[in-house]
Amino acid sequence: MKALAGLALAGLLAGCAGPAGTGSIRPGMPVIAADIAQNRLAQDEGVLTALRQTASPGAIVFAPGPVDAQKWLGEQSGFPESAWQGHLVAVSCDGSLGAVTGAIQWDGQPGYYTTIWRYEQGEDEGRNVWRWIVSHGDGLDRARPAPQLPLTQAASCENLPALSGPTAQSGRSADGSLRYNWAYTPEQGRVLTIDIWDGTEFRTVIEDKVPSGQPE
Repeated sequence: MKALAGLALAGLLAGCAGPAGTGSIRPGMPVIAADIAQNRLAQDEGVLTALRQTASPGAIVFAPGPVDAQKWLGEQSGFPESAWQGHLVAVSCDGSLGAVTGAIQWDGQPGYYTTIWRYEQGEDEGRNVWRWIVSHGDGLDRARPAPQLPLTQAASCENLPALSGPTAQSGRSADGSLRYNWAYTPEQGRVLTIDIWDGTEFRTVIEDKVPSGQPE
């Protein structure tokens, strides 16, 4: 069964290596494929290895405030056994940036996660890869219900908005059709939002709120 799952994943990744464009690749498929591959790596080689190997330089996690992911991961001696399943993927018009949110289990306890993925230049010349740049999650009393297939929210390519520069707490796709923003204070906790362009205005498709003092 594990071998069959690996073959199925390999086939999915072979058809979804880059940003969605023309042809039969569905918008969001490359992003969800990267998320699935990361989860498979976590099951095979451990969560810390999977997170380290797929993180972009400068990626951040929250512990509980924002910290450099590679540095923080390198300081951890262990990590809860984890598995996750993407329920919704939001993707920019040009396919260069996407976000996946869904259910996660930490040592069997339910929670949710949101990971922002970016398509960027890899270490091998001429080969680009998907890497995550922001990731967070929180526990839940009850597991989120799962859709039969991950839902896709794709940004419109019509009337693209004027580009605005990123900040330390925000970012956008190269074409400006998907943007994200996070805020954190020790008193109020953190908020992460993902917005996509619908042809007329930005629409929030993911909004996570983690109150101060909640378990990470």
